[in-house]
Amino acid sequence: MLDIGAMRAQAGLSQGELATRAGTSRTRLSAYEHGHTEPGLGALERIAAGAGLELAVVPAGTARVRGRVGAIAEVVRDDATYALRLVAELVDWLRRGIVPIAALDADPGSIGDERWDALIGGIAEMMAHELDHPVPTWASAPSRRLAEWWFIGRYQSTRPFALLTTPPALAARGVFVSAASLGSV
Repeated sequence: MLDIGAMRAQAGLSQGELATRAGTSRTRLSAYEHGHTEPGLGALERIAAGAGLELAVVPAGTARVRGRVGAIAEVVRDDATYALRLVAELVDWLRRGIVPIAALDADPGSIGDERWDALIGGIAEMMAHELDHPVPTWASAPSRRLAEWWFIGRYQSTRPFALLTTPPALAARGVFVSAASLGSV
């Protein structure tokens, strides 16, 4: 549930100021903040607008996907093996329904490395096909494709295997990693 008190504090407003801006009473706003009363959608929209925010409806799991992409971005430079494990866990979440495939409809953002951004775009397309869902438009952006092939893994001896087993959605982006690497967590 939305933390109205934290939202108000972040905006630097008193209860009375936010109540006035939202067109409600300070007493009612206090009841919302303390969980004594549940505000309706209209009231939530007015409160958010009063705090200078806008409510957005996103598919369940969107924040979890964005959080996972952020976690990958934090470790990718220091530990690519762990970053790949985080990608494999994301695939596992999607396959098991822990995170619904619709959570990939919103762009999860950039990892800050074009190779990993291409990998995430390929994962989104691969999972969309696997789970019979439309491919998210962000996944097809030119920034999600590599000009030169990238083999994930440090050993050249694994490249032939990666060429044979990389899912098509990744290979089309120039990203090569065995399908088994994406299925084990």
